Amino acid sequence: MKVGKRYLTQVGLFLTAVCMLVVQQAFAQLPDWSKLFEDNKAAVVSITTEGTEIVRGGGWSPFEGFSFGGNSPFGDNDPFSFFFGEGGPQQKEQERIVRGAGSGFIIDKKGYVITNAHVIGDADKITVHLADRRELKAELIGMDEKTDVAVLKIEADKLPVVKIADVSKLKVGQWVMAVGSPFGLDYTATQGIISSLGRNLPNDNFTPFIQTDAAVNPGNSGGPLFNTEGEVIGINSQIYTSTGSYAGVSFAIPIDLAMHIVEQLREDGKVSRGWLGVQIQEVTATLAETFDLDKPMGALVASIVPESPADKSDLKVGDVILTFNGQEVVSSSQLPVLVSRVKGNEEVKVEVLRNGKRETIKVLIEALDDDGRKTAASKSAESNVLGVAVEETKKDARVKGVVITKLEAGIAQKAGLTAGDIITQINGLDIVDMKTFEEALKATEKNPVLRLLINRQGNPYFVAIRKESEPKK
Repeated sequence: MKVGKRYLTQVGLFLTAVCMLVVQQAFAQLPDWSKLFEDNKAAVVSITTEGTEIVRGGGWSPFEGFSFGGNSPFGDNDPFSFFFGEGGPQQKEQERIVRGAGSGFIIDKKGYVITNAHVIGDADKITVHLADRRELKAELIGMDEKTDVAVLKIEADKLPVVKIADVSKLKVGQWVMAVGSPFGLDYTATQGIISSLGRNLPNDNFTPFIQTDAAVNPGNSGGPLFNTEGEVIGINSQIYTSTGSYAGVSFAIPIDLAMHIVEQLREDGKVSRGWLGVQIQEVTATLAETFDLDKPMGALVASIVPESPADKSDLKVGDVILTFNGQEVVSSSQLPVLVSRVKGNEEVKVEVLRNGKRETIKVLIEALDDDGRKTAASKSAESNVLGVAVEETKKDARVKGVVITKLEAGIAQKAGLTAGDIITQINGLDIVDMKTFEEALKATEKNPVLRLLINRQGNPYFVAIRKESEPKK
């Protein structure tokens, strides 16, 4: 028994040592934010702004509801004449001072500072507050509201600067630190991880946001987002919230995009974006099958704007854009960003998938500075595989094809098609009338999946419809 107790004691000590070692290693993997913060604090700034706005004001009138023709009943010299006017009190225009606050960071020793465009707004006066308590008047070099990036210039000596990261090395799950002035609390640091990359937000086609769970609140806007190497990977810009405060989802502008905007603002004072002139949609798994793609990828061209760079090139509706200017297009949301980074009058190579083959097309990018229907006999919904009744469009209709007038319970209805949709293409075969519609259905009768180009209220898009009741294994 004595030997057994000694053995158990030794085992216990061994296990304790192992646990302590595991804990030490776990803590050793956590970033030392305190050192990173101290090393970069001086390059982070707070920004305050002042502007004016015109407001209309007027007081209560004891004669409200009475009209005196715009004049006081007591004469022109009545000291209370402001109570009177046409139909009530006069509304006077007044100037009101509007103040704002945000964050930013210094990117070079010449005094250039990056922040958000919405922090600056229409400010008449911009002040940059440094960590050493200096307050400097800032000059607005330029701002781009589409990407929410602004560039300021301050005059000072011995300015510290941040280091810029290579965003191509970013991965979901990596640690990040946000620094800024939430609610006016200067130099607040919060930590988190990268939650997602290339996140697109509604009404924003130019910014592939970095999503994080680092706490960001009003006042953090324009501040830097650091990686564990002490490099800036983005500009804290937006939050997702229903209350106006942090709710666990924050968005930052990738620093490579921001620096691209900064370079143009510094050199030209404005931002030039490329324009291709196509309407695109995502390639779903079912659509990918119709193109014989191993996996969903690329941007599917649903329409081409007349007289656009795409229209002047060999691009066609139904092409799947796989690469643009040497960059792979994994998702359709990437294409607008890639196009916008090309300046006008620049020729780029676009690789597309067309009729099962890859082709390279050259496009000269330029700078971005209810259809009726023919009253004819309807095609019976029961007599075609789609389960839709259709009519031809009018001869003078802007969009040619067949209009869906009725849907029976079937594959088209399950795919989301509705009455009024115009079918303009089936598996790459153009539909201009009833004859071409029937020919296309016959030519594709052995295809398990059909790819239809639909025009709905002037907006074209592709939809994949599977004939089989069960997904293909």
